[in-house]
Amino acid sequence: MSHKFILPVLGLVMLVSACASPQPAWRKSGVSADDTLSALSDCKYQIGLNKIPDAQQKDMLNQCMKGKGFRWRAE
Repeated sequence: MSHKFILPVLGLVMLVSACASPQPAWRKSGVSADDTLSALSDCKYQIGLNKIPDAQQKDMLNQCMKGKGFRWRAE
């Protein structure tokens, strides 16, 4: 087989396997995706309301979601 055939097929296989892997996200047992989005939106709103500096926003978002009982993990 030539490299012209193998490389595109290998790339396609890698792309499909990456899409099939569970993606990390905020998760909490028994909570729907809609309720998770609402909690995330509330945390982002609170961060904006309190004018948290950009350098601290990611950490504050993590702490807010953890405080609501969510964890960042793959399903």
